[in-house]
Amino acid sequence: MAVPASARTGLPWEHRQGRGFFNAFIETLVMVLTRPAEAFGIMKREGGLGEPLIYALIGGCVGGIASFLFSLGFQSLGLFTDRHDSGLAAMAGLGIGSAMIILLPVFIVIGLFIGSAIVHLCLMIVGGANQSFEATFRVLAFSHGSAGPLQIIPLCGGLISGVWAVVCTCFGLARAHETDTGRAVLAVFLPLIVCCGGGILIALMFGALGAWTATSHH
Repeated sequence: MAVPASARTGLPWEHRQGRGFFNAFIETLVMVLTRPAEAFGIMKREGGLGEPLIYALIGGCVGGIASFLFSLGFQSLGLFTDRHDSGLAAMAGLGIGSAMIILLPVFIVIGLFIGSAIVHLCLMIVGGANQSFEATFRVLAFSHGSAGPLQIIPLCGGLISGVWAVVCTCFGLARAHETDTGRAVLAVFLPLIVCCGGGILIALMFGALGAWTATSHH
């Protein structure tokens, strides 16, 4: 069902001047994670890429730093590593992790633009792209920015964050582009389907080549 433009009042983050920076972020995060259909039903589909990008950077950096600190803590305690090498592993992890944290904002920006372009293309392929690329970008930015902080959950936070980001993205694409949920889900998983299909095809080709080579030697 089409949502009138006037009904899209915008997420709390888009009104942070009046609500306050921190309150607007938390309200948007909770709304997107717990009521994604409602959240993306009121999200503005236009207004620039800057606001959603800042939101995604904050959420992504919070999650990335939390994940790094948990990993460093586990390594320093000798968990998941050889106890004799735990000190060396912690030092190596600290160096690599520090570099990753410095570059994390760059990775988030690049990943968000590339991911949005791929998803929007897939949405066009399945016939569900009824709005511009900006609408797709805003959905992915608010979805991943909201799911990112879930990485503060020990051990399984990364998995929960990734899964919930996908769930929110599917709801978001359906509401933002006013298409059915099936097309939105297919657009999100189409790259994975293509990659898996390509991988299987390559494996079959190499298997057939190996069988042919073995037969020819006999």
